[in-house]
Amino acid sequence: MEYRKLTLLFALLFAVLVSHAQDHKLAVADSTAEQLYDAGDWKQLISFVNNAVADNADSPALRFKCGYAYMLTGSYKAAISQFNRVLLKDPHNTTARLYAYYCNTYINNNSTAFYNASHLDTATLHAIKLSPFSLTDAVLESGIKLPNNHERDNGFFERAGIGLRLSWRLQLDQSFMFFKQNIFRSGYIDYNNQTGKTDRQLEYYAKAKYSLTNSLSLLGAYHYLHTSYRNNIYQSNLGLFGVKYDTRYVDLQADVNFGKLITKTLKQYDARVDFYPLGNLNLYTIGKASVSNLSGAHSFIYSQSIGFKVLDKTWLETAAAFGDQDDYLDADGLYVYNAIDPTKFKCGESVFYQLGNHALLNLNYFYEKKTDIYRAVNYNQNSVTLGITWKF
Repeated sequence: MEYRKLTLLFALLFAVLVSHAQDHKLAVADSTAEQLYDAGDWKQLISFVNNAVADNADSPALRFKCGYAYMLTGSYKAAISQFNRVLLKDPHNTTARLYAYYCNTYINNNSTAFYNASHLDTATLHAIKLSPFSLTDAVLESGIKLPNNHERDNGFFERAGIGLRLSWRLQLDQSFMFFKQNIFRSGYIDYNNQTGKTDRQLEYYAKAKYSLTNSLSLLGAYHYLHTSYRNNIYQSNLGLFGVKYDTRYVDLQADVNFGKLITKTLKQYDARVDFYPLGNLNLYTIGKASVSNLSGAHSFIYSQSIGFKVLDKTWLETAAAFGDQDDYLDADGLYVYNAIDPTKFKCGESVFYQLGNHALLNLNYFYEKKTDIYRAVNYNQNSVTLGITWKF
């Protein structure tokens, strides 16, 4: 019995000593971090806090200082990770919430930004001029497609879109689109006025995004297409359901598209990985793998893009897509590639320019290798699109 009492006494004494040593280690770490914070030595502060955490000296105060240092050095994804650690221990930390909101807006992650805004007090929301219901952005796009095929006229594409914040956790994007192209083919050409059959399409698209947590979101989209060609009218309805999970440097998304397009049944399964090695938009990559089932015909499509900042307000993005892109759905079902002729390969370059605090201009060029479905020959197509996004 005496042996057990001694063992228990030594165990308690050891626990007290360990706790005291841990408190001393944390006090020293807090003091050093405070000095680096006051001196504005952000890189050294980041290195010190990461080493301290690895050495089991961890606290919300250390995490906050590290997050602030990451934010000021432009590593917004890393800053968000640190602020999230603070909020796990102290969910009422208004400053951490506010900084997490700003960091998410800097990387265009509006859904998570608004999720953090929902936890801010009324005075802070009033100061940054935010409300649960508001316009978030407006988009205009206009494009022309130039096929190297004498039996295909130039195609024209127009899109007008608007984004709404319906609540702190729910955002809705809507777009109206129009596409038109004359199709010339022997037997269908009116030789009196040299016009062929017109492929004309009107479209409506809506996407809802709901934030479950500050890192997990649900996606839902609907796309309606009204297509007229050769005196026939087709009405297509497509849907999408997906989930997105954000981590420190990688965002993951999985979704399924389904519905009926023209006369074919379509299912498309997507897996997407966004990688931000610097924690911001100075360098990023987006990879997407898709498996499509079009009325029993299977195809695999892989797309890859890489973007980087080249000047103070200018970004370039290079993209390519491989595989049979017949009736391929891209950008969460926003763009539906169901033109008369399927695309077999696609690559291009986009340039983005920040015009003031609200406007973002974009110009993109794409080269496509397509197959004429009537003559079974390949031809090239060049596309140019000009767009502007206004953020409210």
